[in-house]
Amino acid sequence: MHVSVRVRVFLAHHRWIYWLVVFALAGAVGLMVHAELRKVDTARAAWGETTSVFVAIDDRAAGDLPRVEQRDLPDALVPRAALRSLPAGATLHQRVTAGEVLTSTDITAVAGPVGGAATESVVVGIIDPLARGADVGSSVRISSEGIVLADIGEVVSLADEVVFVAVASADAPIVAAAAQAGLASILFVP
Repeated sequence: MHVSVRVRVFLAHHRWIYWLVVFALAGAVGLMVHAELRKVDTARAAWGETTSVFVAIDDRAAGDLPRVEQRDLPDALVPRAALRSLPAGATLHQRVTAGEVLTSTDITAVAGPVGGAATESVVVGIIDPLARGADVGSSVRISSEGIVLADIGEVVSLADEVVFVAVASADAPIVAAAAQAGLASILFVP
């Protein structure tokens, strides 16, 4: 007689052994689940305190009003510059995506084109009829008559035909002079 047949016959005559094995396996599975839940609780306790921060609800571009909700996140996940309150009249300084924790670099309360610029830059208004497809946040260079005046710039605002570009403060006077003379050209860079 085959071994499996002998075992089945033995278990048929001794049902209590069959149920003992079933309960032992169920108990082992229960203990494993309990151990895993204890590990989850230990990990959760290791995160420590939580902080209420603002998180973007949807994708927004620079210059838009932020749409946010407050969420409690573990302190270990919260950036140091995370916003815990929004200033009055706040707009986005840069693009944010849904689920992103808003920081002080994402928000500006300064009105107008300067609100989209970095603190160490100067905003210059340029009229360039060839730059009509400019988008806020685009990286640009400013040139005049074949000479690059500002190697690094960023479009921070658009108003009618004027494109406001943030450039380094050292480059701002020459860019402004070229813009005033109508000689400034905007070069888009990747």
